[in-house]
Amino acid sequence: MRHYYSSNKAHIFWDEVVESVVISWNSFANGNEFREPLDKMIELAVIKKAKKALFDSSHILVLAEDTKWLSEQWLPRLLNAGIKYTATVNPTRSDTNSGIKNTTTGKDTTKLLHHEFMDIQKAVAWLSGIAA
Repeated sequence: MRHYYSSNKAHIFWDEVVESVVISWNSFANGNEFREPLDKMIELAVIKKAKKALFDSSHILVLAEDTKWLSEQWLPRLLNAGIKYTATVNPTRSDTNSGIKNTTTGKDTTKLLHHEFMDIQKAVAWLSGIAA
């Protein structure tokens, strides 16, 4: 595990075993406290030429304005950075709400394979099964 960025809100690192950029949220963040770590995640994805990303959202709640920024501005940049597979850990979701989703953004035909998990072990196992 190589550390890249850390704040009181989030920690970003490269997981060599899973070959994935990882963001782990420590507490609620919004505005710049939310956006800066996500921008750093993209920086690391570019440096590592990553295809996979893991989001540990166990300790985060996203506000409406940040959700809009995520979908309209950040997600297209993440795809442009080369990420093709994402796993999100969200223990508040039920198993019936989790699953694999193919997503495209706007006119972009780039596909993103996304899966939500209730625990980190299942997310890591899923990403580990994908060849980078």
